[in-house]
Amino acid sequence: MTIPTNLNGFYASPTAINTDKKWIIAVVGRDILLAEGDAVTNHPVIDHDTAHPLSFFCQRKLTLGQWHGRDCEVWDLIPEAADAGGFNLVGLRDVLVLAGEEVFSLVCRAVQLLDWQDTHRFCGSCGKANQATDKEHAMICHACNISNYPRISPCIIVLVTRGDHCLLARNGNWPVGRFSALAGFLEAGESAEQTLHREVFEEVGLEIDNIGYVSSQSWPFPGQLMLGYIADAATGDINVDGVEIVEADWFRYDQLPTNVAPPSIMAGRLIQHFVQQATLTYG
Repeated sequence: MTIPTNLNGFYASPTAINTDKKWIIAVVGRDILLAEGDAVTNHPVIDHDTAHPLSFFCQRKLTLGQWHGRDCEVWDLIPEAADAGGFNLVGLRDVLVLAGEEVFSLVCRAVQLLDWQDTHRFCGSCGKANQATDKEHAMICHACNISNYPRISPCIIVLVTRGDHCLLARNGNWPVGRFSALAGFLEAGESAEQTLHREVFEEVGLEIDNIGYVSSQSWPFPGQLMLGYIADAATGDINVDGVEIVEADWFRYDQLPTNVAPPSIMAGRLIQHFVQQATLTYG
């Protein structure tokens, strides 16, 4: 199967094309089994032959689509699979560091689809059991003729800037010294732009303008789509809410805190984008 180049090698589809060889993502809970060995170390997408010993532990299989011309499946494994020889269990966040964003997006899809099936086993209208279908990724209540699809929760993340400074904040649940951009979920009836204005004002008391979209990223905790923006501050006095955000400040582009998000995640991508632009302008 030929895949458009702008899809990074992956074509999302619930239908297998029955390729001779398959790719497998092995999931235990929300963790991933990585195969040991020089050729495959630290890569969460493993070939079917390597994954074969895990088939004994497999309780569910879903087709994710096609990756680089081969069918790709997620295997939902029982906890005992974590003790299988030749494999290492890692957390989902670690996959982003180990394998990069392209593979991380694929693994996100695997974990999200399993979680979605687990949390939509029954119809929300009549309470009867839903049934999975092979024609599409949907859980169907035949009694109500209702189809449930994987839920995606859109959220915004924004780096607020003021000249050669950017605003970074610390969530109350984070350790001292860890800073990132501001983020929040879209409320019902809101546009992304309305959410940006509301979240920034609620969390740090600032008004913003000159909003610019940067890019998006899937984030499976449990099923978010992060929309990344950079915006200018229209006001300058920070007033943290003291609940979600307990600390925030302006940081010059070349004097950032040591513990900020890496460029592999959206917050870090926004910071990197700002630093690059500020270096060209002020450096």
